[in-house]
Amino acid sequence: MLDAPAKTAYRSAIQFEILDVLERAARMYAEQGDPNSDLRDAPEYMINVNLAQGLVSAFPTLRFRLEHPAAMYENSARQAVDARIAIGKDTARFDLVLLNKQTGIPRYIIEVKRGTKIISDARRIISMAALDSGRKRWRHGYLVTILRRSETEVVRIVKELADEIEAIRSTKSAELPNHQQVIVKCIHKRIGDSRQEAKSKAIYGLVFQVSLVDRTVTEAAEEAEFDA
Repeated sequence: MLDAPAKTAYRSAIQFEILDVLERAARMYAEQGDPNSDLRDAPEYMINVNLAQGLVSAFPTLRFRLEHPAAMYENSARQAVDARIAIGKDTARFDLVLLNKQTGIPRYIIEVKRGTKIISDARRIISMAALDSGRKRWRHGYLVTILRRSETEVVRIVKELADEIEAIRSTKSAELPNHQQVIVKCIHKRIGDSRQEAKSKAIYGLVFQVSLVDRTVTEAAEEAEFDA
């Protein structure tokens, strides 16, 4: 049998793969984890490790770093950019960063949460994207969260959070210029059953792709760009 062709690390492909990894992790946790809990209760670090391993397995051009210090962005990108100023403190870390496998240059930040309190993490991603680095690959990141809700509640929460993130104009260090716009694309999926709530609720994975784009760049050009 021929091996399946390797996936290309398009931003949308990464977003969908994150949901697939979460679904596999939820199934594994239901089979082998605490029988009285579900992935919503699982340790965040376990989720991070599953995401890191799953994504680099799916996309051979990527590697990962867990608990990536923001200060390392300056050296690894080989540019005079102080990420510590952008994030607000020297000790800031990101849950997971995807890197170019050959060069080691950071491509995407992934922040992971359980619940709806993700706005501060969105601001961290936007603050990094707003750095005057001249590198478009820094302009995108992902917010991943796991909810125990009904589908109706999830749809409402997705819209509310997406609207709130897109309205962000203030970064950690400055206001965004008028020509820059925050764009949010969110997908969600039922990834498992709830073990602690009513049958009307289930476990959902949500993935927000957060991008800082220049309004002078056409949407077609944005979609055509990909980061391998």
